[in-house]
Amino acid sequence: FTATGKHMMGTVVAETFSRKGDRATWKSAEEQGDRTVKGSAFFVPIASMPVAWLLVPAALKAGGKLAMLPGGEVVVEKAATLQVQAGKATKQLIGYRITGLDLTPRYSWFEQGGAWFGDFSSYYSVVPEGWEPVIDTVVKKQDELGRERDAALALQHASRPMTGIAFTGVRVLDVDKGTWTANQTVLVVGETIKQIGKDGKVKIPEGVDTLPSDGMGVIPGLIDMHSHTAAVDGLLDIAAGVTTIRDVGNDPDQLDDLKKRFDEGTAIGPHVVRYGFIEGRNEKAASSKVTAETPEEAKAAVEYFAKRSYEGIKIYNSIRPELVPLLAADAHARGMKVIGHVPVHMTATETIKAGYDGVEHINMLFLNFFVTKETDTRDTTRFTLVGDQAADFDLAGKPMLDFIDLLKQKKTIITPTLSVFEDMYLGTQGKITPGMEDLVARLPVTVQRGFITGGLPKDAAKRALYARSWTQILAMVKTLWEAKVRLVLGTDAIGGLMMHNEMRMFVAAGIPTKDVMRMATLDAARALGLDKKIGTLAAGKRADLVIVDGDPIADITSIRKTVMVMRAGVLYRSEALYDAAGVKP
Repeated sequence: FTATGKHMMGTVVAETFSRKGDRATWKSAEEQGDRTVKGSAFFVPIASMPVAWLLVPAALKAGGKLAMLPGGEVVVEKAATLQVQAGKATKQLIGYRITGLDLTPRYSWFEQGGAWFGDFSSYYSVVPEGWEPVIDTVVKKQDELGRERDAALALQHASRPMTGIAFTGVRVLDVDKGTWTANQTVLVVGETIKQIGKDGKVKIPEGVDTLPSDGMGVIPGLIDMHSHTAAVDGLLDIAAGVTTIRDVGNDPDQLDDLKKRFDEGTAIGPHVVRYGFIEGRNEKAASSKVTAETPEEAKAAVEYFAKRSYEGIKIYNSIRPELVPLLAADAHARGMKVIGHVPVHMTATETIKAGYDGVEHINMLFLNFFVTKETDTRDTTRFTLVGDQAADFDLAGKPMLDFIDLLKQKKTIITPTLSVFEDMYLGTQGKITPGMEDLVARLPVTVQRGFITGGLPKDAAKRALYARSWTQILAMVKTLWEAKVRLVLGTDAIGGLMMHNEMRMFVAAGIPTKDVMRMATLDAARALGLDKKIGTLAAGKRADLVIVDGDPIADITSIRKTVMVMRAGVLYRSEALYDAAGVKP
């Protein structure tokens, strides 16, 4: 096997694999291996390509289970049959469920005679020419299969104390002060925290379960302010202690369905605050169900999400600058918030003055000082320009100070999403970015490899420059914090796990752990207007809480040691949820 080309961000793909007898060898820009293999095994390329057309027949021939190279095991089983039609032609398909390649099962479809038919999803499908009309039918069937699995997991892992539960002997974190109170009892009845007080002083009603948690910490549920959630992200969010997310760009039908299932308990996931995604239409525009190119379309786009009771809108890269104030004004008139990327040919300053309540991604703030009206920020330029220029940007200069004054005046909320950029600027092909090793080691082998593709292309000189720019990116986050600009944490990445990493990077930027904990809970709740319900632990608030076997105030990486998570009074054990996604606890 040989693959050449480029990864998504532009780093080189140069991969080979061969097997002669029992000896398998492989080499790429990221890794190399030489192994003696007895019996059947399947090499999964690091190059992005469909592999199911070879993997499924190989696994079935081996009895349904197959060792993978460079590691892991895949399980393939028949999941469904489906008749499809395109024009006058019909085919009977068999769908196979593939477990072990990813955090959630994949599906691939074959004709009855054994020929591969295609792979399908709502965002990308591989299908024989002429059979494009069947995509929606197959995706709908896969969604049904996924829903069945989600419901089974929810039934298996959700614990609903009938009369309530009391956590005793715990330490309770006051996130506003950053201090612990030891020897506490937290009483939860239904969806509500009924009482918090000293052990022995809280009267536990008859019939209420008591759960001794001696020495463990109780913290409020974490809040991820930049999510693009799918079912597996919801499960991982709960496992990691993220009980509320702000979803800022998703297929609206899928998002509404996920929110409904999370809330009714037929899937495992956090509370969802929905922001509707609005994009322009051109050759570089992102895929979106809701687009706007005229004032009339802008009004219709806001109305579309308002009718679905969305809490806000997110404006994306290709929206025309003249539509931004119209979108913002209409959204605000309907009581909705406005956030987004900075559209092409605009600056962050201009979007804030036009009505943005929040700006997503730290690179958008740097671009405020680097772009001209001609700069095209719809491609990787929005990343490389920051890598090339951030290192020498003066964070104490007048342009930055004026910008900070604007952010404070407008009470603009900044979501830096550092997790998106760390590997982009620091990544080296074949190496895990320092600080990420423990997290990556917990993931399935094939998922781990997504963390060694190297981010943006860089030679030795560029690596040194981008490393300096990354230092300056962290410094900007600290500068904003010191200036008391409103900061919240969001991931734009794998659910739950990357929230822990985001918290680690905020601390690496020089922000005290107690302030990071507050940002990830109370400050985010305030930004959402939900601080009366969530964000702190207090009687009368919703029972969204996390049991941790450690002290994240002393060491922020202790936030990874989640033991149990409660979402509105429903209790989950983290280790079991991680195991369901193939993640080590």
